[in-house]
Amino acid sequence: MHMPNTGDSWRRYVSALLFIGAFVNTVIAVTHYSVPEELEEGSVVANLASDLDLDVKTLSKRQMRLDIISSKRYLDVNKDTGELYIVERIDREYLCAVKTTTCFLKMEAIVENPQRIFYIEIEITDINDNPPHFRRDTINLDIMESTPAGERFSVNNAVDPDLGSNSVKTYLLSENEHFDIEIQTGRDGSKFADLILKKGLDREKQAVHSLILTAVDGGVPTRTGTASIIVRVLDTNDNAPTFVKDNYDVNIMENSPVGSLVLKLNATDLDEGTNAQIEYTYSLYTSEKTQGTFNLNPSTGEITVKGMLNYEDIRNYEMEIIATDKAVNSLSGQCKVKISVADMNDNHPEISIKSFQSPIKENEPIDTVIAVVSVSDKDSGDNGVVDLHIPDNMPFKLRESSDNYYELVVSEPLDREKVPEYDVTFTVTDRGSPPLSDNETMTLELLDVNDNVPQFPQSFYTIRVMENNAPGALLSSLTAFDPDLHENQYLVYFILEKEIVNTSMSMLFSINPENGNLYALKTFDYEIEKEFLFHIEARDSGSPPLSSNVTVHIIIVDQNDNAPVIVSPWRAHGSVVEEKIPRSTDKGSLVSKVIALDTDSVHNSRITYQFLQVTDATLFSLDQYNGEIRTMRMFSYRDPRHQRLVVIAKDNGEPALSATVTIKLSTVETAVKAYSDMTEVPLEYDIFSDLNLYLVIGLGSVSFLLLITILVTIVLKCQTPKPSKAAPPCRNSLLSERNSTIADSTLVSNDAYWYSLFLAETRKGKMVVRQPVPKGSRYIVSSIPRGTGLTDTSDSAASTLQSPIKENVPTDTVIAVVSVSDKDSGDNGVVDLRIPDNMPFKLRESSDNYYELVVSEPLDREKVPEYDVTFTVTDRGSPPLSDNETMTLELLDVNDNVPQFPQSFYTIRVMENNAPGALLSSLTAFDPDLHENQYLVYFILEKEIVNTSMSMLFSINPENGNLYALKTFDYEIEKEFLFHIEARDSGSPPLSSNVTVHIIIVDQNDNAPVIVSPWRAHGSVVEEKIPRSTDKGSLVAKVIALDTDSVHNSRITYQFLQVTDATLFSLDQYNGEIRTMRMFSYRDPRHQRLVVIAKDNGEPALSATVTIKLSTVETAVKAYSDLTEVPLEYDIFSDLNLYLVIGLGSVSFLLLITILVTIVLKCQTPKPSKAAPPCRNSLLSERNSTIADSTLVSNDAYWYSLFLAETRKGKMVVRQPVPKGSRYIVSSIPRGTGLTDTSDSAASTLQTLQVCETSFRHVIRTDILRE
Repeated sequence: MHMPNTGDSWRRYVSALLFIGAFVNTVIAVTHYSVPEELEEGSVVANLASDLDLDVKTLSKRQMRLDIISSKRYLDVNKDTGELYIVERIDREYLCAVKTTTCFLKMEAIVENPQRIFYIEIEITDINDNPPHFRRDTINLDIMESTPAGERFSVNNAVDPDLGSNSVKTYLLSENEHFDIEIQTGRDGSKFADLILKKGLDREKQAVHSLILTAVDGGVPTRTGTASIIVRVLDTNDNAPTFVKDNYDVNIMENSPVGSLVLKLNATDLDEGTNAQIEYTYSLYTSEKTQGTFNLNPSTGEITVKGMLNYEDIRNYEMEIIATDKAVNSLSGQCKVKISVADMNDNHPEISIKSFQSPIKENEPIDTVIAVVSVSDKDSGDNGVVDLHIPDNMPFKLRESSDNYYELVVSEPLDREKVPEYDVTFTVTDRGSPPLSDNETMTLELLDVNDNVPQFPQSFYTIRVMENNAPGALLSSLTAFDPDLHENQYLVYFILEKEIVNTSMSMLFSINPENGNLYALKTFDYEIEKEFLFHIEARDSGSPPLSSNVTVHIIIVDQNDNAPVIVSPWRAHGSVVEEKIPRSTDKGSLVSKVIALDTDSVHNSRITYQFLQVTDATLFSLDQYNGEIRTMRMFSYRDPRHQRLVVIAKDNGEPALSATVTIKLSTVETAVKAYSDMTEVPLEYDIFSDLNLYLVIGLGSVSFLLLITILVTIVLKCQTPKPSKAAPPCRNSLLSERNSTIADSTLVSNDAYWYSLFLAETRKGKMVVRQPVPKGSRYIVSSIPRGTGLTDTSDSAASTLQSPIKENVPTDTVIAVVSVSDKDSGDNGVVDLRIPDNMPFKLRESSDNYYELVVSEPLDREKVPEYDVTFTVTDRGSPPLSDNETMTLELLDVNDNVPQFPQSFYTIRVMENNAPGALLSSLTAFDPDLHENQYLVYFILEKEIVNTSMSMLFSINPENGNLYALKTFDYEIEKEFLFHIEARDSGSPPLSSNVTVHIIIVDQNDNAPVIVSPWRAHGSVVEEKIPRSTDKGSLVAKVIALDTDSVHNSRITYQFLQVTDATLFSLDQYNGEIRTMRMFSYRDPRHQRLVVIAKDNGEPALSATVTIKLSTVETAVKAYSDLTEVPLEYDIFSDLNLYLVIGLGSVSFLLLITILVTIVLKCQTPKPSKAAPPCRNSLLSERNSTIADSTLVSNDAYWYSLFLAETRKGKMVVRQPVPKGSRYIVSSIPRGTGLTDTSDSAASTLQTLQVCETSFRHVIRTDILRE
């Protein structure tokens, strides 16, 4: 049977075997079960009652119990179900301590009534519940570093209490390059590992190796155990002692006392213990003389003086020292020691000029060696000490190069133009008593070099060139001067190349290379090119050539060569502009606006406007500065329907140029026509206007007066005549009006002038471009060391070899003086000296058996840093004998390389509104020199723009060339900068180069559009009034917005944000013109509200809004308020009005006749009567009222809005509401620059009128004006 799982019943792993036998009065059963260890408590093993054929219901009555043979109670029986279950976790390793293949748990099951005993055996199977482990966590191994690869080392094996596949299966070793493991299997099947050395050990590199050994069992999942293996590498004598240097050179004075320390040697051995203990000894190659003169301490390595040192006997000692360790198999190292004995000279002083170079170039740098002088004295002590002197008043000094060798070097700059040659006297004196001396004089001649840079008389040339110049015209002569002679003085002139809009300067200008005459190669146009900035270089013909440059600023001077161009009103070329205006247009209304532009300069582009032809000069006025055409009066019926205006726009040039535009104006009727399409609408609202109402009222009033007059006449005729009192005087009515004066805006600048100023700002901040300084090769000749050191016994010796030397020594400079000798005679004593051919040196015989090693080709340290020069001397004997000596010549770096930038021109784009301190770019140059000659420092070459230094705008890190912005840039103020960055090395003299940097400020959409027309206070609503009779397509208003961003971001489009009636108005999205789409009807409200939004083209788009409140007004009769002398039949009066006027006139005539008849009847009365009352006089007067001029000093934004008001074709409607007030008329409105304090009135005053018969008409018209 098998065991069920926990939760329901464990499936049985192994079928139980049931053995039944017969015993005395008792049946004994042996039941076998198999369960894994570590089962959870409560897990069911099997149904024991079922397996034993027992009734589950009787288990409790029969007192079934389980007796455990072992000491612990691991299982029990559930008397209700008969199931055998786990009471306590079973650990197989604890239960069966000895490793066996099987492990059983035996117990007895007992039941009563009748009593029966059942034997139960439960086999405990193994699971992988124990990880492998080592008996020791750390395994220490000591291995000699000389152990060969492949050697095996035993390590402790791991143990695992589990059995079979759950026990140790394999071993793993941590990754390393020296060790590996090999797994072995024991007789009992256990696994163990051997450590194998796969690569040799070196204690000096790594003395201890730490490894991790991991044991892995075969269970699922696997379990592991680890142990650390510490391998200590034991030392072997595998390192020989070593000295700090292979060769030691020591100088010691002759007659040094015995025991004086000459040198202390220190050898080291990397081994340990006795393997590192060192003993010092002389080698067999050390002569007995040397060993007898110097003592070597075998323990400390100290070399001390043992015998007397005599310079005259032996000058040099050479010895070889061996250092040996004390190991069994000892190792040793060696070094060579060369001891030189210094001489104490005691002889008469002598002077010898070893080398003297004359002539020399005048530009020899300071510390350049001119001559090498040797002095000697065979005496000793103070008598052998010598001093060498030259005169004090010379630009030279003596510098001791070695014992008794002096170099004559340049101490001050030489100038051939001041002193062409020097007589140098060398004087040598010893310090004996009396002193002895010797002298020798040499003449030093200076050669001229190209050391003077051409100089221009001025550092900056400004040349004005009139535009439209002839190609090839001479602009100026730029002549420089060079004080040098011959070819060094001959100058050649060049234009330093610089491209402007892909055009080379050489395509625009030419310079005569011989005399510096500057010519123009093309005709310049001020409107295209206003200025040029470039450099002229003057270069001499020396070697290397020197040059200087001068900045030339070409300014193109404007001529009046461009006629004005009419841009508004627009029309096709040569065509006539046609405009339509209502005949009811008020006086002073804007009819049109002429705008002309002139691309010439400010002075030449000032435009004035005049009428060239006009149909009626009394009807229109033209502002000569802003081009506005306005009505001077209202139209009358006599005025023709078509008006022709020819306007001329003249510029301010000499001679003046002009352009004309012809405007054909057509007047249209709007009073009744506006309602032609609404016949179904009653006339009471639209056509029955105020004039109709006043006419009806007037007719009714006169009719009523006529009726009263008739009734009064009848009454008077019926009454008895009575004496009458004096009639009261007529009532006088005094109507006054204020004089009104509205002054013109006095504009400082006309349209084109202001527009030119606006365009001028787009170039604000332009930097003057400076070309980089021309590169010139300028080398500095540094010190040229020389020296000797000859002995009579030397076969071949370099008397003097100055090393290191500077790389820029000129050719023919003496580097070494070598003497050769051979003690043989005849051909056997004749010797030849040679050096290798592949070197930039040559030998030059200076005297018998004396040779000078001189420079034959230019040296360059950057290509070859040092030379090994081998001198080979061979005699002419048979067979020939030879000797050689090798000297190392090292080259010192001089500052002969100019710093180089990767690019000659840098263009850096910077987004506006940048953060101050932002990194813009890194401008790094390279210098192939060394040390201080390679260390670069960066500068901004100063240049001021509008009194602002470049250092106030930008900063450069002097060490790494990082360029930073010191301020936040605004594209609308500064669009670009052009300046130079200089990289200068730290050599002496320093060399430098510069690079041009072009900073371009990139625009961001950071400026919202600004509404400039219609003008309104901040946030207020614009109120406009228009006639209700306005035609379809009429211009109602024009919205103009400006955006100061760049061209792309500043493109404005217009849209309605809100509109009261979308069918009534249209808005042009490009020019902002608001026009009517149809005529007004009586249904349309009197007030219209339009909200217009102006958006720019940026990302994201910015916008501005303006609210326009339109009010419609009635203008049918009011337009004729000042035209009392004009009959009403033609223009405004309709049939109804005509009938009303006829009726009013008829009734008035009847009233007048009635009054006259009454007067006649009264005068015929027989009784005397008082004088009849005079006729009623009505006096109409006007009060003087002055509205002060507004002298406007051209506010740019507002004036610019007026300037743009008619930039597109369209009819402007001027809506000036008639001032509200009773009984006054604003009459002719003079214009001027302003009123003085003493002015009483600048407006005309209506004359006082007496009204008799026509008084009613005047009263009626005055009442009409009140509305």
